[in-house]
Amino acid sequence: MKATIVLIADNDAENFGRRMMLEAHKHGKMGFEMARLPQHVSLKQPFAIPNLEDMEEFFDSFIKELSPFDIEFVGMDVFPSNVLGGVQSGCMSLRVKETPELGEAQRRLNEGLYEKFGTCPAEHDDDYVFHMTFAIGGASFESYQKAYDELVKQDYKKCFRFSKLGLLYYDDDNIAPGTYFCYKICDI
Repeated sequence: MKATIVLIADNDAENFGRRMMLEAHKHGKMGFEMARLPQHVSLKQPFAIPNLEDMEEFFDSFIKELSPFDIEFVGMDVFPSNVLGGVQSGCMSLRVKETPELGEAQRRLNEGLYEKFGTCPAEHDDDYVFHMTFAIGGASFESYQKAYDELVKQDYKKCFRFSKLGLLYYDDDNIAPGTYFCYKICDI
């Protein structure tokens, strides 16, 4: 099993992300896989956990260290991905401006995880780029590129307040569709 801790979008950012998801689908027919989760910005990619109870205890403690974040979208990215079922597909996301507050929250999270659980390696620990994914899986990469070519022309450079923290749970280490969900959301 795996988990991750994420900043959850406020209503305005959630609605914006859902609109981007629908627009991407209209142009590329990739479906709505990202609708399984609330719109979010991960502080760390999914990592193995010993059990959900200990992770929830850590989450409840960590949330006390945070204050709400302003998240500014500064770019749009598209790249190949095989995260869903190992099938070559794509991913579209809004790149987030890394602020000192965001970097500090990520640093404190990683230190806290290490103190509680030991090493918790995750993909992109050394090169993580803060982002909010709005489309993933469900179509060929060419479909993602087609949607990107249209969406990148829109005004997506916006700033929103993120004032909730979420604990995502993955029952399957391969993150197969239908095996993950947002287990818990709390106000920061």
